Amino acid sequence: MTEHGHIPVLLNEVLETLAPQPGDVVVDCTLGRGGHSMALGKAIGPQGQLLGLDRDGENLAYARDRLQAADIPAITIHDSFARITEHVQALGRPANVVLADLAVSSNQLDDARRGFGFHDQSPLDMRLDQAEQVDLTKLIAEIEESELARLIRTYGEDPFANAIARKVAQERQTRPITTTGQLLSLVKEAYGPRARSSRLHPATRTFMALRIALNDEIAALETLLDRIGRGCEAARTGGWLHPEARVGIISFHSLEDRPVKQAFAELDRRGLASRLTRRLVRPSDSEIQENPRSRSARFRAIRVSNPGNPSG
Repeated sequence: MTEHGHIPVLLNEVLETLAPQPGDVVVDCTLGRGGHSMALGKAIGPQGQLLGLDRDGENLAYARDRLQAADIPAITIHDSFARITEHVQALGRPANVVLADLAVSSNQLDDARRGFGFHDQSPLDMRLDQAEQVDLTKLIAEIEESELARLIRTYGEDPFANAIARKVAQERQTRPITTTGQLLSLVKEAYGPRARSSRLHPATRTFMALRIALNDEIAALETLLDRIGRGCEAARTGGWLHPEARVGIISFHSLEDRPVKQAFAELDRRGLASRLTRRLVRPSDSEIQENPRSRSARFRAIRVSNPGNPSG
């Protein structure tokens, strides 16, 4: 683990593409441990304004302290980026740069208490926001078998979704499923001999699917993309996005990247934004070697079109 528990992915590419300038308003939709915001905050200087959002209260507090120690003034808010519009409007200044890194932080994966990783005796939690009442133990105890299979199939794209859901439904009839180790064993049983030949850990897709479902991550992303679209429309007459704002999103799997790609392409087609990344930006080999968890990162970015600027 690094000093701060997480390495920001594609940092150089983010800075080069989004080009934060002195005095800019920067919104980090997923503050995490503050890695991206440290660099963005230094770029905009004391005349700029940094706004950071995160659903994880512990990470938010850590990032706030880290930014303060570096003399980077920031407003940090414990909330989902689905409410980005309200928080930016409260600043009284439109955003020049918006970044959302959709990954789970490394410190969240490595913390056995959180239940995101493959720790045998970890509690089945997986809440991004610890203030939420429903954790994964409660979801698995109450969800219908058919709905569980649908979630694993839709969000995990796992061909053994039905078999996994059946194993879970059978197991919970005899005892509660409360640890990651229990869920890992059930997934392996559902895979059978194919678990040994699977390129990924057999539980990877199931764990991802359940985390996405529990935290309603796809719905939050869809809301963010809708608000970006509305912001692009309103930027011409005044809104939460500056008429030349740069917006970037880092995703980690096709369920996230596909709607980002489609939304950005549609804004480009309508003349409301231009794509800053015509091709998908991926980590370099050297970055992957330094930080293997960056391997699946995908970065796309747009610039809001300004009708008064022929180059916009």
